[in-house]
Amino acid sequence: MARRTARASEVRHGVFELFNNEYKIQVEHGTITSLYDIVAKREIIPKGAKANQLVIFDDKPLYWQAWDVEVFHLDSRRELSSSSSQICHNHPGRVSLLTRTQISEHSWVETKISLADKIEGYPSCIEIDCTVEWHETMKFLKVEFPVDISNTEASYETQYGIVRRPTHYNTSWDMAKFEVCCHKWADLSENGYGVSILNDSKYGFATCGNVMRLSLLRAPKAPDAHADMGQHHIRYAIYPHAGPLDHRTVRMAANFNHPMILQTGQPGASSSPAASSASLLSSIKLSGSPALVLDTIKRGEDDADVSRGELPVRTEKGKSIIVRVYDALGGRCRGELETTLPLRRAWKCNVLEDDELEMEVEKRDALQDEELEKEVEEGADGYRVEIELRPFEVATYRLQL
Repeated sequence: MARRTARASEVRHGVFELFNNEYKIQVEHGTITSLYDIVAKREIIPKGAKANQLVIFDDKPLYWQAWDVEVFHLDSRRELSSSSSQICHNHPGRVSLLTRTQISEHSWVETKISLADKIEGYPSCIEIDCTVEWHETMKFLKVEFPVDISNTEASYETQYGIVRRPTHYNTSWDMAKFEVCCHKWADLSENGYGVSILNDSKYGFATCGNVMRLSLLRAPKAPDAHADMGQHHIRYAIYPHAGPLDHRTVRMAANFNHPMILQTGQPGASSSPAASSASLLSSIKLSGSPALVLDTIKRGEDDADVSRGELPVRTEKGKSIIVRVYDALGGRCRGELETTLPLRRAWKCNVLEDDELEMEVEKRDALQDEELEKEVEEGADGYRVEIELRPFEVATYRLQL
């Protein structure tokens, strides 16, 4: 039986310690006062600072309440104090600490900080689940993460790309970028080390100096007086990493946004839609540069058996599979699309799935390829298509079966 490494304890009244083989965390009144990377031998939270600190602002824009955020709202910052914390999970493989914070008479936040067992070969992160009961008027709720990292720019993920924005207000142009669009992650890195903040449902972020700040909820009253009122469930995570921003953050954020789901099935139900989808997904693989992401696998819209008659039907017999790949980090990279499907031809096409460039298809013999033999049935063949993408390119390929 594997030795358990994750554990939680109350080291003194109101102060808790969460530990695994990678991180040692100290939590006081619901905020993280110390986050120590055991492997890198590095403290991530500056002395005297508090990460996972909930803060609230007055949010009174000059014109359009539901759309505008003005920079002067930052002057009204107020920290929220937590009432109590307790260990809510102390099971093998995962420990959690639950904290309740009262925002006002009608609003509150329950925050659960979790640390999982360290699995060899896989990075771990500090996960935070929030349940918010929100009944405020013209307020802005955020959560802050001061980190011991120095850089004049921070990186924010957008769909198929990265936006970089200054972390200072040196000019009026810099100050105008006080709130940034952000999808699955934001990252602040210096030479040799960095911290990424992952999230599953929020799209506003800011980094000022060394303070990373995720926007959680607003309370505008026009045009909808009840916008965002009620209960919300929000997940975010702290992912420290040695080295620069790279594919590890991209993959960690993707996994955080799409956790594995356990599904039960009946024996002999291999013809079910779920089984068919699993078979299709497992038959296509992307290898090569770790910056490449296999984003989409779908049927061709113009195939006769799935066409809805809105577009001309492809005259070529057989079925086609559309595969969409993109470069997530902004560099030229090469890779290989590998499939065990009976591939006849392959094209690079546009987003409308119009063929543009025919690709060379290399056949792999399972009897001569030990790696392929493990993946497919005896006697089956596999196919390989070499691809090359420009920085941040979104490439679409059509596989003709």
